Amino acid sequence: MSKGKRGRGGDDGAVPAHYEGPEVLGALLARAGSPHTAEEVAQHFTEALAAGEPRSDVIPSLFPEEPRFGSPEDARRLYSNLFGLWQRLESGLPAADDAPEVVEPPPVQPPDRGSVDGRELTPEFVERAWRWLASLPVREETRLRDRFSNVQPDLSEWLFQVDLPEVALSATQDLAVESWAMMERAFDDRLGVVDWKEIRELESEPPPLEAVQPALAAYLAEQLDNMADDDPEFGPPEQAQVERVLATLVAVLTRVVAED
Repeated sequence: MSKGKRGRGGDDGAVPAHYEGPEVLGALLARAGSPHTAEEVAQHFTEALAAGEPRSDVIPSLFPEEPRFGSPEDARRLYSNLFGLWQRLESGLPAADDAPEVVEPPPVQPPDRGSVDGRELTPEFVERAWRWLASLPVREETRLRDRFSNVQPDLSEWLFQVDLPEVALSATQDLAVESWAMMERAFDDRLGVVDWKEIRELESEPPPLEAVQPALAAYLAEQLDNMADDDPEFGPPEQAQVERVLATLVAVLTRVVAED
């Protein structure tokens, strides 16, 4: 998805600067593997600003090794906070006092249920759907995952049994649930239930994603590119494994969409 990180990655051009305060930043730093507290980072930033050091050189120094993220969203939020803290200090504001309250943005309205004809997601639908999914609060994400497990039990169980490298497990689960959620929203009750036999028929050689659902394939490809950018351990072999899993999932889901 090289149009940008679509709110899920961590680069200067795509991630807004939004500082949520030292408590949130400290937790994000710890999860990403930084040994520094938010207060230490603020002091480091202050000294770097005084010395005229560029932000792009300073932020990588916070991590003795490559930062680790459970998902592209984790990376986006950490960098958003780091950029926001840098911006506050650069403007002369204190790091902790008067830190902005975290205000949840208004929820993004989902695309209309059952609004896609035929069996193929449109680019416009995918664009609206990923924005809706990215805006969901954690509780709603959990409910969505639970619904996926309940309505697609064989597909859910297969995903947990698929042999994938550890670096790809969490993100693959995220993208699989997102793909199902988009298709479930698009086709509503025309989307049937996948059974184990259908999965086994396709898993060794699934059709290419772009041949089955080209708009969804473009979204997933961009997310996989983001993963590769964020984690050097997620190389071409790992990406190929994830692509095969997602291609299987998308193909079997498309198969069980009833005709109009």
